[in-house]
Amino acid sequence: MSAPANLRLPTRRYALGAGFALEGLKYFRYWLIAAVVLSVALPLFISRFNDIELSAWFYAANVGKWFTAFVGGGFVFSLVPNMIAAGLTRRELAVSMGVFGLLWSALLGAIALAALVAERFLYGALGWSHGIDAHDAIAPIGSLGDTVVLGASYPLLYLVYFTAGTVIGAASYRWEAAGWMLLVPIIPIVFSLDNGLFDTEPVGPGWAGFLGLFMDGWDRWFIVAAIVLVAAGLAAAAYRILIDVPLRSKQA
Repeated sequence: MSAPANLRLPTRRYALGAGFALEGLKYFRYWLIAAVVLSVALPLFISRFNDIELSAWFYAANVGKWFTAFVGGGFVFSLVPNMIAAGLTRRELAVSMGVFGLLWSALLGAIALAALVAERFLYGALGWSHGIDAHDAIAPIGSLGDTVVLGASYPLLYLVYFTAGTVIGAASYRWEAAGWMLLVPIIPIVFSLDNGLFDTEPVGPGWAGFLGLFMDGWDRWFIVAAIVLVAAGLAAAAYRILIDVPLRSKQA
């Protein structure tokens, strides 16, 4: 089948989204490998001088949330003019970004979950405590089941960070400098829900989690539902921005 005919296929938006996710993982594979290696090597080095009580992967996985926001925003900001110029409609680009976000979050979340469980067995074999930083105290993660529950939250959290980054990236392309102002409401909401889910110490700008002060006593499933609603709302906002975005001509 010729390339032009292939471009007319109604499923190309889904194929593009899947391609973005796979190519993204391929492109950043050495970053992921480096994160895993450092999460093992640094505790081994530190254990020569101090007791190990904190999960190194917990920090690496949390950095991955901000990285995921950067991927969502960076990809959409750079893809809008190129994909539309190549013949992709704005609606197709919006759908492909949705598929990209779902697959990227699921794949990266699966890696984070597997690494956290593997780390638990490593720490257990070495006699180390496997804990997380929970507001001025080290809280043991607990049993294998507790470890899986913590790790299972990563796909959803990566998704809400991806949608947040995508909205900001799309808005920044659509409205240029003014689009960055969406950082102001989005970051505190996403960051506060993230840290409120397991009542953890913020991994990022502490001021951005101020809404967590109002989440004390919230049931965890209520926070999960809130994260799902925020992710859906952000995805809908990104879709609306993308299908209305004008294509600006490139300047010399």
